[in-house]
Amino acid sequence: MPHITSRSWTDQDIARLQQMAAEGASILRAAAALKRNTSSVAKLARRHGIKLVGTRQLKAQIRELDKKALFGRF
Repeated sequence: MPHITSRSWTDQDIARLQQMAAEGASILRAAAALKRNTSSVAKLARRHGIKLVGTRQLKAQIRELDKKALFGRF
C-alpha cells in the first residue's frame, strides 16, 4: 500500500489563493489551479480568512443566470 504524504502550503501558494479569491474564484477552480483537494483549499482559506465562492453558492449563481437567459427572451 503506497504511503500518502501531504504537500505543505508555501507562501507563494497562499498568495496565489488570495489573488484567486480577490478575482472571485470558486473553491473548485482554486483547487484545480493549485492541484489540491477542495477540502484542503477550504481548510487553508478558513485558517487565513480567505473568502472563496462555495460550490452551493456557485451553483445558485449559475441557476440564476440560466433563469435570466431562459426568461429574458420572452
